[in-house]
Amino acid sequence: MALKNVLPLDPVVNIIVNLAAVSATRKKFNLALLMGDVGSVADFSDKRIVTYDSLNSMLQAGFTTEDRLYKAAALIFGQRKKPPLVAIGKIANKEAPIKTIQACRQEDSEWYVGIYCGDMTDAQLLEVQEFVEACTPSTMFAFTTGDSKAKASDGGIFGTINGKGYRRIIGQYSTAHKDAICAAIGWAMGAMSASTINSAFTLAYKREVGVQAENYMQTFTSNDLNNIKKNYGNVYVNRGNFYDVFEEGRVGDGSWFDEIIYLDKFKNDMQLGIMDLLVNANKVPQTEAGMGRIKTAIKEVCDDMNRIGFIKEGVWKGEELMALEYGKVLPGGYLIQSEPISEQAQAERDARNAPPIYVSLKLAGAIHHVTIQVDVNR
Repeated sequence: MALKNVLPLDPVVNIIVNLAAVSATRKKFNLALLMGDVGSVADFSDKRIVTYDSLNSMLQAGFTTEDRLYKAAALIFGQRKKPPLVAIGKIANKEAPIKTIQACRQEDSEWYVGIYCGDMTDAQLLEVQEFVEACTPSTMFAFTTGDSKAKASDGGIFGTINGKGYRRIIGQYSTAHKDAICAAIGWAMGAMSASTINSAFTLAYKREVGVQAENYMQTFTSNDLNNIKKNYGNVYVNRGNFYDVFEEGRVGDGSWFDEIIYLDKFKNDMQLGIMDLLVNANKVPQTEAGMGRIKTAIKEVCDDMNRIGFIKEGVWKGEELMALEYGKVLPGGYLIQSEPISEQAQAERDARNAPPIYVSLKLAGAIHHVTIQVDVNR
């Protein structure tokens, strides 16, 4: 059932992640929402959002192969990794993009990435992104631009987004497809549909099936590529004749898309795990044993993040925190610490608050660039 007007878990289980934004409470992170003109498709006579499990189901509903939403969904479903569902959101009565995304969020908050498949000015895009940055549950927005200004030194819309520090947005430059970013998002949503050993991913160097690499166009230069990337835009290019690849998976502020989505999932799963404990237990006592039960719930989520390959054993190079010192190895890629119950202020105890808990993560990261020196002697 879709979530509507759900009260957040933050007042009960407040988790602060230094790379993530607003909290999320959802079951999965593998659903993209395509917003566009649905024409006379009957499914939308009394609904704002409808989910489909295939292109065939969209055709049966009344979409045609020439519809922009159908072509965008073809990119979502056409990748090597593909999600089980796509959500379609209706643009009603030529409303502004901000009205569409707000109405879609009001009706259903299970979708993670929103894509507007229609004409949108830069000003409208920025208005939408202001809303997305503050959304609960946490959400991403994705867009495609073919504006040549994006190839300039200041990056056009990419530079503007970066200047505002927006994190929950990923953009792609493409003159080959109006909604090219749907291919990368389809791949990501497909990857998030799996939860197997080492299933964590990066968007870098993925193939966008159904999109033409930009440098097949004679007007696209390496300088254009550099300008787009330095302003944290993304582009689909050919490397070495043999490889058409997506470069490089950055979001608006320069963070990596995969880190944002997995940290959102980590925070979401940890909130739900602790909330389940509080709901199902007769009570969690304000003792070290009670704190141990909370930390066990956190450990289960950390172990899952290790299993899928998002965090791994590594050396801590952050600031010292309680017993965690610079240079210490985190064997499982994480360390869970809490302040002693015995040192808790009486007012905090009277309010039935747990002492602060600190979770330190060592991300597995991803290698995107390799330098090799070869020395030859005759």
